Amino acid sequence: MKLSAGSVCVFLILCLGVPEIAVGQLKPGLAHLAPVKLLPLSVTKFKGTKTTVHLPVPYVNDAVDGGGGRYLIFQLQNTKQLAIFDVVEARIVKTLDVDSDDLAFAAGADKLVVLLRDQNRIERYSLQTFRKEQSEALAPGSPVSRITMGAASNGPILVGAETGESGHPYFLDLLTLQPAAIQLPEESWEAIEGQNLMVKASANGRLFCLSQSGKDPTFGTMVITVKGNQARVLYSKDMKGFQIADEEYLNVVIPGPEGNAIYTSNGTRYPDLFRLDKDTEYRTISHGIPALQGDLCMTLVSGSSSINIYRTGALPVLLTLPDIWSKERWPDYKAGLRTAHTRLRYVPDAHVISFLPESRDEIILHRFDVDAALKETGTDYLFVTSFPTRNVERGDTYQYRVRFKANTKPVKYKVMNAPAGMTVSPEGLIHWDVPANSTSDKERVYLVLESPSGKRFM
Repeated sequence: MKLSAGSVCVFLILCLGVPEIAVGQLKPGLAHLAPVKLLPLSVTKFKGTKTTVHLPVPYVNDAVDGGGGRYLIFQLQNTKQLAIFDVVEARIVKTLDVDSDDLAFAAGADKLVVLLRDQNRIERYSLQTFRKEQSEALAPGSPVSRITMGAASNGPILVGAETGESGHPYFLDLLTLQPAAIQLPEESWEAIEGQNLMVKASANGRLFCLSQSGKDPTFGTMVITVKGNQARVLYSKDMKGFQIADEEYLNVVIPGPEGNAIYTSNGTRYPDLFRLDKDTEYRTISHGIPALQGDLCMTLVSGSSSINIYRTGALPVLLTLPDIWSKERWPDYKAGLRTAHTRLRYVPDAHVISFLPESRDEIILHRFDVDAALKETGTDYLFVTSFPTRNVERGDTYQYRVRFKANTKPVKYKVMNAPAGMTVSPEGLIHWDVPANSTSDKERVYLVLESPSGKRFM
């Protein structure tokens, strides 16, 4: 399809399925279906373009995100304490005493969940009052050593065991801290048992990615998608990531915040593990680190201390930000690829990128307003910042709101090659009532954005 000079084309492929089971009124075990109430998130308050905050003692393990990206939560070394760091206030707002130093923890929109491994107990705290709300013993004989949840969600909490332990993953409900009413398929879980895996959740808690790096890994990549009270599991044994040395693979798989895309060491994919369609403007961008909101991502720049900012899976580079870290702190690019997802966070609404040095005793905050930075370039721009929802059930309503950034407005929308009845509003909301008797499994849709300047941007 040939486009006019002042347009950008967004290409959608919709996959049709069967209707989701209705859950009706919210019942115990379905807290993840409750409307999310995110904590207020404003522009970071520190002065200048950069600040360094020192922690009282170094932290152990990886930091955890919560409050939709507002909070970074650390386990302090040689203590029974968690430090809750607020990127808006640019300071530790609470040091939380817990009853063990053998911990795993995860956070959602307004709750913090702490697993006391040595006591086989799980506890929930409020991220508003920082008070303990509930404590529950886990079922005996079922080892749990890791927990994961979306940083802007009401759960569910994915729990599992680590190396040398048996038992397949399952979900806990955030409200009851008991098994959630989510039906996992009867899978063969041998591939996951006893594995030391990286587990990441989309911020909205609807997508969980499991992967493994190392020498000759035996595990590939698994994606668990939660919809209503159902979970779908996809596993690819051969998706082992990027080969960095003889028989050694780097397989970092991170879901985007809205669960519409996953970022891998070999490029961006759909949640069903399909690569982005070559007929679109999307291209393979390896080692991407998604922002905690929206559809922008970061990559390291080899040979420098810079990062590139892209939109999800799409070229070209929007912006390059220099001096995000110093080479004394992160001297090796390959080592950086292994740990970048634990070191870098981008929270667009707070206008902040945080960098966590390997010393684990400080947080470096960089002020970054993408709109102001684009304006400073002095160039015309128009690009879409949302990633299309790819799946819809027969008999359901498909809606996708296009988000974009442009220096000239208003932008006009037009759908082309679309199924009968699909419309797009002047505000960019695509709407389609999918026929329940549709016999098609896929629909190809072109969405055109036109700028008033008459130039083609991207």
